[in-house]
Amino acid sequence: MGVTCFLCLFSVHLTRKTRNINAEDNLISILKDKRIEARNHHCLFSPKIKKMKLTPQLKNAFKTVCFTETPLDQINKLAVEDFPRRIRLQPYGLVFWRENMIEVGTNPAIYLNAEGTTLREYLLSEFDRQFKGVDALHKLRRNEQYYKEIVHYYSLVNIMHEKHDFSWEREWRHSGDFKFKYSNIVAVVAKHPDEFLKRCESELPDKSIKFIRRIPIICSSWSYEDVVEEMAIKIWNKNA
Repeated sequence: MGVTCFLCLFSVHLTRKTRNINAEDNLISILKDKRIEARNHHCLFSPKIKKMKLTPQLKNAFKTVCFTETPLDQINKLAVEDFPRRIRLQPYGLVFWRENMIEVGTNPAIYLNAEGTTLREYLLSEFDRQFKGVDALHKLRRNEQYYKEIVHYYSLVNIMHEKHDFSWEREWRHSGDFKFKYSNIVAVVAKHPDEFLKRCESELPDKSIKFIRRIPIICSSWSYEDVVEEMAIKIWNKNA
């Protein structure tokens, strides 16, 4: 298996600054909780969902956790300061096996090209039709056998246009909060790996540290040789 192929076997969730909490603090919090919270809906229908008088349960059903299958030696490009995106990602995050993410129902975000067509208008009108008179999840369940799948599908859809085309980010989405075990983590991404490990040792419970010490902590600015070497050593020792 070639190096480039190896680095494409993973899904990465990168953290960011939220309000007054920086990306590193958010990553520590995620490690403590063993859960990535689905905080937003990122789909084409997000503006509608925000304006509709839906119950919190139905609104929350559209929320997803985002991952990228960008090769590990390239993820630093998603976190540079001048990256042209509304949500500013930072070089902190968690790495999981892509195959395992597929097994838990994570799906690629759907980016459709609507240039020269009325596809966008059709999708929006179909969304309106589907949710006409529906303000709660139980009402959708009453009308539709596959009500969960309908919400899941809509949460994945985006339209590409001149000012909004992030299809190259190779984004995947998990519906709802993503819960994990330490054994599910393939690697941790941190700006300063050694310092981050020390912080984990001082802030995480002792029973957690024995797992964290065995997980590779990589820097997003490392070369692919450095990433592969660190991961190969830790993964080999972990499975030995």
